[in-house]
Amino acid sequence: MLKDFINKQRKLSILLLFIFFCFMFSPNIFGAAVTDLAGREVMIPEEIEEIIAVGPGALRLVVYLEADSMVIGIEEFERRDNNRPYNIAKAELRDLAVIGPQFGGDAELIAAAEPDLIIASYLSKTEADNLAAKTSIPLVLINDESAGSMSEKELTEALNFLAPLLNREKRAEEVINKYQEYKNDLINRAADFDQSLKEKKLYIGGIGHRGAQGIRSTETNYLPFQYLDLENVFQQGDKSNIFISGEELLLKDPEIIFIDQGGMELVKNDLNRAEYAYLQAVTNNNLYGVLPYNHYTTNFATVLADAYYIAQVIFGPDFIEEDPAEKADEIYQFFLGEKVYQDMAEIFGGFKNISFD
Repeated sequence: MLKDFINKQRKLSILLLFIFFCFMFSPNIFGAAVTDLAGREVMIPEEIEEIIAVGPGALRLVVYLEADSMVIGIEEFERRDNNRPYNIAKAELRDLAVIGPQFGGDAELIAAAEPDLIIASYLSKTEADNLAAKTSIPLVLINDESAGSMSEKELTEALNFLAPLLNREKRAEEVINKYQEYKNDLINRAADFDQSLKEKKLYIGGIGHRGAQGIRSTETNYLPFQYLDLENVFQQGDKSNIFISGEELLLKDPEIIFIDQGGMELVKNDLNRAEYAYLQAVTNNNLYGVLPYNHYTTNFATVLADAYYIAQVIFGPDFIEEDPAEKADEIYQFFLGEKVYQDMAEIFGGFKNISFD
């Protein structure tokens, strides 16, 4: 009896010792539960060293947080279509393993990469749960499944959620504050200019929506206009991207047309049609190119860069001290760690007055 008791005590001691060493040297076995931004409760590892970001905007936010060194795989779209500011700035990401197509990757490829955490955007809860189950890897959603442009509110919520998971609390605070600082600067500077300048009839065309679009694709709530107290001649309540008819554009006859250069070739084809020659913006050569910012959802640094250029067109060169291209690089440097305006200009055209034959 005594011998059996001693053996049981010895086995219990060994078991407790094993658990102790697991706790001390394998902290990822133990974790904590978090509630992601879609309301899902997820058990995550105590230490997160390697991640994968899938879906529109997910990798961009990781770059904003200066956590791109943790990424071990990217969607095929991020390697193939490298004309967004963050994947221009972080070209080394394109050398990583491909973990599937855009909008969520491939479960087998993600599982083979063995990240500690999957960061996903714009998946439904069911899609997220299925991907987590297939990979046996914790997955957090940084927004709900509503598709469309990521809002400033969603940006702030996602950064604040990811910051403690990736040990980037200070950087998240810096990004959120800096974005607000630029936005307030635009608002305050615009407030100093005469109201008559803000009443010009403006239009933004060529807005991308599930691919490049022509002159009839517009954004009713175009962020750079909002920050400058300007309005698109087309306003339709809470709607964002809409398609108008050519007749509607001719009737509104905007004084100044800004062109999202993501759709430049299609816009060029449109404006070379005879009927558009009667638009006053065309006859007066008031066509101006801006960089596309709605590409795999919102590129927030480009929103700000576009706004400073648009302000110079509307309010004149006294709006800011530096050239808009220099201002764009200042913004890109902060958010991405690299000055990428010239790269963007080479791809799309850059900030300039545009004329079509």
